[in-house]
Amino acid sequence: MDRGLIPEDIINRIRDRADIVEVVSAHLSLSKAGQNFKGLCPFHSEKTPSFIVSPSRQMFHCFGCGEGGNVFTLLMKVEGASFPTAVRNLGEKYGIRVEEKPASPAAKQRAEQVERLVELNKAAAEFFHKTLLKDPPAEPARVYLKQRGITAETIERFGIGYAPQAWDGVLKALTKGGKQAKGGWTVEDLAAAGLIVARDQGGKKPGDASGYYDRFRGRVILPIRDLQKRVIGFGGRVIDDGVPKYLNSPETPLFRKGRTLYGLEIAREGITREEQVVIVEGYFDAIALHQAGVTNVVATLGTALTSEHVDLVRRFTRRVVLLFDPDAAGVRAALRTLDLFLGSALAVQVGSLPQGEDPDTFVRSRGPEAFTTLIRQSPSLLDFTVAGSLATGLQGSVEDRVRCVEEVLALLQKLSNPVEKAAALHHVADRLGLDEKVLVERYRQLTSHASVVDHASGDASVGPVESAPLPKDEEVLVRLLLHDKLTPPMLAQLAADDFTDPRARRLIGLILERRNERGEPAVNEAIISLQDDPQCGGVVRALSLSELPYDDAGTAFRDSLKALRLRRIVDEIQEVKAAQMAAERAGQAEAARSLMLRQNTLQQERQRLLSAGPVPLSEVGSVNA
Repeated sequence: MDRGLIPEDIINRIRDRADIVEVVSAHLSLSKAGQNFKGLCPFHSEKTPSFIVSPSRQMFHCFGCGEGGNVFTLLMKVEGASFPTAVRNLGEKYGIRVEEKPASPAAKQRAEQVERLVELNKAAAEFFHKTLLKDPPAEPARVYLKQRGITAETIERFGIGYAPQAWDGVLKALTKGGKQAKGGWTVEDLAAAGLIVARDQGGKKPGDASGYYDRFRGRVILPIRDLQKRVIGFGGRVIDDGVPKYLNSPETPLFRKGRTLYGLEIAREGITREEQVVIVEGYFDAIALHQAGVTNVVATLGTALTSEHVDLVRRFTRRVVLLFDPDAAGVRAALRTLDLFLGSALAVQVGSLPQGEDPDTFVRSRGPEAFTTLIRQSPSLLDFTVAGSLATGLQGSVEDRVRCVEEVLALLQKLSNPVEKAAALHHVADRLGLDEKVLVERYRQLTSHASVVDHASGDASVGPVESAPLPKDEEVLVRLLLHDKLTPPMLAQLAADDFTDPRARRLIGLILERRNERGEPAVNEAIISLQDDPQCGGVVRALSLSELPYDDAGTAFRDSLKALRLRRIVDEIQEVKAAQMAAERAGQAEAARSLMLRQNTLQQERQRLLSAGPVPLSEVGSVNA
């Protein structure tokens, strides 16, 4: 989390002073629920409140969608603010002056440039918009927009404008001496914003305006805004047969195409309401759908989706619909996208429009209801890519069919649900007319090879999806610890290495490491510091904010610790048994005998634990973390 140049002690003072209940209440209605408050989650649609706010722990968590964090996280998610902006806004609200650390001359210069670019882009957007509405030479643009069915209300809502055909319309209007030049912008300012392009200088001085020309000329202009609704760049669309059809601002300190989705600042409310985002490829596709009442739509900026786009989307929803063309290029795009979304915890569908249609023409000719139906019936990303690969393979040669099989099986390896895998394998075999047993055997060979490669690469950093539940015994122990219900003798029996889930192992380890002067775990401090942790933050929030369901904490602790140890012993018995069999096959009699003795010891320990009473908690927990 970027803290900018704000000192940590000021951040902590503001967090301690801020009342998270008061801050949340400015955005939604809360009601008292025991020691906490509850309300309808602002991040997904629900009828029964599952959004919990804890004044004592100064954090929030939704048990429906898993979103959560502290007061800064809330403002960042709700308002789209950066971390430094959220801190400064709260500091102002609670009377704490935010004094930032002295910046280096270079950092100070960059910050000043960003602020200047924000103001310049705002002035440019106003110039383009006014030109579209008022200037006679913009009449072709007004006719073009009317022919596309774009209303005056939509033009205002999206701030659509027009760049004059002249080579220096923007240059003259916004540089010093221009009628619109409220900020007295320099040529260097406009060049830094990507509004003008340098000619071959031919010995001219850098500040000489005659050495530059406008980037956007004779184009409908679409301002691109960030989540704070600041204009960060522009897209320009020709209104004739010129090329390129679309032209974007270049990369600037404000604008990165790979991090930006057009219309997100307008669509965020619709995305939250529908619990879904629709991603299209063109500016006017998004605009037309919004105008038709489909308001959960954003567009890429002429580039492929990136991991940063995925991270951005995940802040607002867990459900995504992509619109691809139903041709070979669309299938290839889906294949590339599949890897991007793996492990993202997002449910992704792919919508396909009829041949020759795009979202703009489709919604104008058939209406929003037909578009909504098409989206609702869209297949999953995996189904779409498998079907597309099969269709390509069936039309080709024997070699194409073999390549298709390998491609599809590689896709199926990425499924985590064994039932889905089995059904998909049966479907693929049926479609290609292959023996299912042969297909399954080839799948196992590929899976075995992939496992060897993964093991050799040493990639142990990827843990389970954070929303997956902990094993029940580990959940109980973590919950008791977070609720400060464990006595010193109980704590002495806990060790992070005994836990199998990496989130529980990390959480237990960190809490046990942080002890106060009396040697007790500093639970509250650990919760505050871990609530936004990318690996275990969801578990911390969910389990610390949920009620304890145990009448007797001591009994729950003993039974859970016993179940955890028994589970570890059973796992070790299986490992030792496999090693013993391998040693026997290799003729290593002494090693086999040693492993057999170890297995006997483990079996005796297992029997001792079983004879101590029934083993509870064999099921998996269900808290949405």
